[in-house]
Amino acid sequence: MATGADGRGVPVVGRAVVRGASAVGLGAVMTGVVAGLGWLSMWVVYHWVFLHVVEVVVMLAAAAALFLGLAAGAAYRPAWWKVSVASFVVFAAGWLVFEDYCVSMADQQALHDRGTTVPAVVVKVHKGDQNSSTTVEVRLDDGSRHGDVELGDWMPRTGERTVVTMDPSGPARSRLGPPPGPPDATARNAGLAAVAVGSLGLGAHLTGLLETAPLRKPRPPEDATPAGPRRRRRPWQRRRQG
Repeated sequence: MATGADGRGVPVVGRAVVRGASAVGLGAVMTGVVAGLGWLSMWVVYHWVFLHVVEVVVMLAAAAALFLGLAAGAAYRPAWWKVSVASFVVFAAGWLVFEDYCVSMADQQALHDRGTTVPAVVVKVHKGDQNSSTTVEVRLDDGSRHGDVELGDWMPRTGERTVVTMDPSGPARSRLGPPPGPPDATARNAGLAAVAVGSLGLGAHLTGLLETAPLRKPRPPEDATPAGPRRRRRPWQRRRQG
């Protein structure tokens, strides 16, 4: 077991402990920031803004973070570069999964808590493709029509009479069928766990960079010649020394 000291007089074991604690601390801070943004997006979707608006903002923020992280990593040492890329991919993937399920869970939770059911007739079924989901258009008993209603637990037929769960407050998407149950948080928690793992690797990377960064100039030895121009001795000083 290495118990000596490095070139700066710092014990190897103590340095490893400090470095590990710093990596864990930085990882915890990054995980906490992502978790806080997730809870904030859930609150915004539940009370205020339509789901897809928050999804677009999150995707743009994650793309910008990924671009900046890869650009910054290009200047790192080769060994740290591999750790940085792997950690950042895990971090970004977990962040996207976490945020996506946060906003979708908030949307479902809003319908579960305050959704109201109204009778409706299915007018048209819009079958989705690779870029969109299947939705339906319905006609309520008062004659009004509502498009892009999300599917429930079955595929309806045109002309079928059913019920639609709607959000009286507005932000949540309407859903075919009765109010949904509470959302399952398994996928969201898995995304946050991936964020924590990626944050730990990034925290170790940042700790290594901070150790090698010249935060302050090293102190010169006691017997070092003072910096700056040397004073020229005058002729009478030379004669006195001779």
